[in-house]
Amino acid sequence: MTDVPAAAQHHVGARDALASALKARLRTQPLDRVTVTELTRDCGLTRQSFYYHFPDVRHLAVWIFENEVAGQVRAYAAKVGWADGLVRLMLYMRDNRSSTLGVIGGVGQPGIERFLFRQMRPVTEAVMDQNGGGPRRMQDRVLVVDFYTSAVLAVVLRWVADGMVEHPYRVVGDLEIMLHGAVQESVRRLDARNAHGDH
Repeated sequence: MTDVPAAAQHHVGARDALASALKARLRTQPLDRVTVTELTRDCGLTRQSFYYHFPDVRHLAVWIFENEVAGQVRAYAAKVGWADGLVRLMLYMRDNRSSTLGVIGGVGQPGIERFLFRQMRPVTEAVMDQNGGGPRRMQDRVLVVDFYTSAVLAVVLRWVADGMVEHPYRVVGDLEIMLHGAVQESVRRLDARNAHGDH
């Protein structure tokens, strides 16, 4: 029994070591030039150990982003509000510019859009819940969340494409102004339409 936590700890340690090695590499070289051999040599692991955890370097890069960003942002958004969660995500992306651009370059624009959409969707749901909850019909709830998630994602991707220059507080502040009341109004209109359709 006592071996299980030790083994689990070893696996976590190996993943973290590989993550640190990749982040260090991404400061000086693009993701597609980083090799498994370099990473394992950098952190003193075997190639077998790498492949036990990840099928390739790209998957490691995505894991770093998801592990370091997504979980934290979702927890932060739930605790202190969606806007702070989004600011935290954008600050991480800017502070870890080489890793962020490496992941985006490695998985491609469609891949990063799908990935970020999944990370931001809980943030958008938090907006809706903080504004009095979503529509009564489940398909309307999905529609509202997906629509506003796509809008927020477009703003974040444009910010990345523009070099992450504008401060995240300013970007998110603008989003707050635009979203304030808009989500609630969408919910109200969808529920009103359904109420009329029931008669």
